[in-house]
Amino acid sequence: MSRSQNYFADGHPIVLVVDDNPAIRDMVSWALELDGYEPAEAAEGYEALAWMDNAAREGRYPDVILLDLAMPGMDGSAFLQQLRTQWEAAHPLPSIVVITAGVTDADPASLGVDQVIVKPFHVRDLLNVIRKLTTHSMA
Repeated sequence: MSRSQNYFADGHPIVLVVDDNPAIRDMVSWALELDGYEPAEAAEGYEALAWMDNAAREGRYPDVILLDLAMPGMDGSAFLQQLRTQWEAAHPLPSIVVITAGVTDADPASLGVDQVIVKPFHVRDLLNVIRKLTTHSMA
């Protein structure tokens, strides 16, 4: 999987949080900001695709996408399929971490993602995964 090498102008890697639960988006974004990341949020797949389109126009590519699978509107699986169709040809795909309550034994490779984290999760564990995935950006 390709990795985005572009991040926010001040050197903070961008992490896009895509989850329909506002409490999870807020908690994760707060933790990301405290840990030196630039969080961006979307409540479902269509909003996330719109954010990605705007980011591409601005040259702001996320290093990691945190993605819930079960969302109203466009769910995480449909978002992934659309992202790969629209984005991969023109831009390197960022690392993708699925955050889900519904799939406890999901294999990241079968989903085509870098990591699967099951809700409920500890923010510390999520940040550890993000740090490993963004080490190249912060070096």
